[in-house]
Amino acid sequence: MPVYTPTLKARIAIITTVLAAVFGTGIVLTALYDAHRDLHDALQVQQDSVVKLTANQLDTAMNDRIVLLSHQAAQLSGLLVQAHGAQAAAARERALDTLSAAIPVPAAFNALLVADMQGNIVTHRGAGADIGDRSYFREAARSLAPVVSPPIRSRTNGQMGVMVAVPVLTPNRTFVGLVGGWLDLSSANFLVEILHNRLGTTGYYCLVSAGPKPVYIRHPDPAQARQPALAVADTCGEDDSPAPLEFLTPARPVIARYLMSSTGWELVALLPAREAYAPLHQMQQRFLGMAGVAMAAVALLIWLAVRRQLAPLARLHKVVQASANDLSAFERLPTRQQRDEIGDLTRAFIKLMRDVRERRQALDRSERRLRAVTDTLPSLLAFIDTDERYVFNNQAYERVFGLKPEELRGRHVREILGEARYARVQPFMQRALAGTAVTFETEDSDPEYHCMESSLRPEWSADGSEVVGVHIHVQDITQRKLETQRLARMSRTDHLTQLMNRSAFEGQLHAAMVRSREHGTLMALLYLDMDRFKAVNDIHGHAAGDQLLQTFAQRVRRCVRERDTVARLGGDEFAVVLEDMTQPAAARRVAQAILQAMDEPFDFEGVSADVDVSIGVALYHGGPAQDRELMRLADVLLYRAKGAGRGRYEIGPPELAGELSPQ
Repeated sequence: MPVYTPTLKARIAIITTVLAAVFGTGIVLTALYDAHRDLHDALQVQQDSVVKLTANQLDTAMNDRIVLLSHQAAQLSGLLVQAHGAQAAAARERALDTLSAAIPVPAAFNALLVADMQGNIVTHRGAGADIGDRSYFREAARSLAPVVSPPIRSRTNGQMGVMVAVPVLTPNRTFVGLVGGWLDLSSANFLVEILHNRLGTTGYYCLVSAGPKPVYIRHPDPAQARQPALAVADTCGEDDSPAPLEFLTPARPVIARYLMSSTGWELVALLPAREAYAPLHQMQQRFLGMAGVAMAAVALLIWLAVRRQLAPLARLHKVVQASANDLSAFERLPTRQQRDEIGDLTRAFIKLMRDVRERRQALDRSERRLRAVTDTLPSLLAFIDTDERYVFNNQAYERVFGLKPEELRGRHVREILGEARYARVQPFMQRALAGTAVTFETEDSDPEYHCMESSLRPEWSADGSEVVGVHIHVQDITQRKLETQRLARMSRTDHLTQLMNRSAFEGQLHAAMVRSREHGTLMALLYLDMDRFKAVNDIHGHAAGDQLLQTFAQRVRRCVRERDTVARLGGDEFAVVLEDMTQPAAARRVAQAILQAMDEPFDFEGVSADVDVSIGVALYHGGPAQDRELMRLADVLLYRAKGAGRGRYEIGPPELAGELSPQ
């Protein structure tokens, strides 16, 4: 599926529109943020004023009732002094009658009560109870000052309410009782009515009591009554956390608080964010809609302006594309160009294409002359670019790969060589593309052995700053390689026995010891020396001695494995390298087999010779010892075997051989 790429006009229009949108959006968001902040400040001031006014009304109403009770308490001190003994109940009743006559019920309070100094009370409804354990009673008796209780449950009727208690004092300020007014939170009174007022449509009040464990005195949700509240910064139980973008999607309600001076209660007013910021939200929607329409109009105008300005560039673009296949396409451009950057670019392109056309014609002539020379050479000659694609190749490629030069041009090296051959040459090609001239050989045995020598020379740019391609020269060196290998084998082989000579043996021994150290395997070096060989040579001549050496080598070769190394060190001295042994006994078996192989007489041309062999077996199982030390140990063991009677072997060192007795 083709991938759509926007044109230059579209990209410029999009980028310009996006930049305008970003700056415009920044300005819009800043304006909306300022508008939200200003509206919030105005709402907060308004809310603070409303809650202060409401709290002052509550304070006034409460203070009026405290003053009314205080005035009556001063008049009832004489009656309550008599409220003890048999006269106590009658004295409380008279005091209550006096109080009820002066304070209207339910206009001022929902109920009135009179208590003596022990906490025995009588209410205007005739009910009696003991309030001596009530906190407001104890606080009034202690402080001798009016007390307003938090919400409590009445012991006479079980209703929730607030008690306004004023102590009754004698002239010398002795506590003799109290008078109280009951404000029932389930009946009509100033506390209930004033909190029924709404803030806007969805706003409301809540009233929080004072003290270390405040509770809700009044709350719109009846279930919250007497529930714990916050001592500081109460929110009527609502979430006061701001939204991530509060100024766009406000979630934080507008909350105002005021502390009542008469009771120490806190009046909290809460206006939900949805209602508080509704006008701002409507303005935001209209504003954003208008901004979207304006942005679309701006984008269209920008696109039209860009299209008009870039029309000459679009024409140049079409000609440039056509120039890939037609070097004369530039002639379709107007001869007179406008004087701006696009006009300058067009004039430069026309001049460049004229030069390219002339250079291409000269290059074609040069390539024809070059091909006339290179096609006569048997070697493979080619030039590849930095993408490893053929740019030039001579006629020899057609003979090797069956492809004409025009068919090969532009194809990748991997495609021509195949995966296996490409994998071998690719590292060298990377080095050449990195700027290093390399020469290497590749061998192949399919269908028969042949060897090719490849030379890769990087081609640098005119300023020498980068590699622009690689020259390839490949020639067949199979015959030269075979001759070199033949000479190498001759240099490593003993001409008489066709075993390894000393030079090849020493290299093989060194490699075997390295493998033993790396893999921790056991190996052995056997030095062999023919006993009485000199006598055969002296008596029967050198020809007989040579046949004896050849036969001896064949018998030793039959006693070891195919992969074991057998070499003639010179004269009648031979050596064997045994690798990958599991136990020293394996070396013993080989040494014993060689001794038994030599028990049979050597017969050649009517001559019978009885020859023994002495063997020194040096074991090696890794460690710091070098090959010279191992050879010296084998030589010592060999001469120890000769000294002990010949026709035997000695093995060591003892710590590897496992026993000291000779065989």
